[in-house]
Amino acid sequence: MSGLRERQKEQRRQDIAQAALELFRANGFGATTLEQIANQAGVSAPTVVNYFGGKQEILLALLKQPDEQAMRDARANLDEQSDPLDALCEFEGLMTDYQLQAMPASLWRELAPFLLTGELAQALSPWNAAVIEETKALLEHFQRAGKVRESIDIDVAATLFNQYANMAFIRLATETTQDRQAHALHMRSVLNLLCHGMLENPV
Repeated sequence: MSGLRERQKEQRRQDIAQAALELFRANGFGATTLEQIANQAGVSAPTVVNYFGGKQEILLALLKQPDEQAMRDARANLDEQSDPLDALCEFEGLMTDYQLQAMPASLWRELAPFLLTGELAQALSPWNAAVIEETKALLEHFQRAGKVRESIDIDVAATLFNQYANMAFIRLATETTQDRQAHALHMRSVLNLLCHGMLENPV
């Protein structure tokens, strides 16, 4: 029975998150209330609080899901022939595609001012740390394969990847017309610089 209860709880959690997303898309994040989310999900407001804590926590859960999927897909696509630049581009591209599918541009425009500084950015910091750790694991994979120099500071490279990818994504997501191809080309050029550096004979 405990397995059934856990599945029921997870289903209710998903129902609440989906209800919130529908309201965020229709009304915006700021205009949506916990009571509206509860009504949309067919539960009470205290139930929403019990499952998530508040609407900010629901938003954070919705933002995490696309990146979690991107991490799983990026790992699954790694093999002995993988190239560090291609792998980083694919990881960034998967995160970008899934996040764009998850939220409309109108919602990204509303959230953008709060994603890099303030309370929401602080709440997102553990998740940014998770993306950095995933990037480090990716780079360490290539370091073990002899495709990334041992002298490279993996922590710095992974943090730089995450920070720049965040800023580039916010710029893309808030554009009236999202030029996904131009974004991908730009990110490839930036990540090429990260991978190969500016020195003719790197040391």
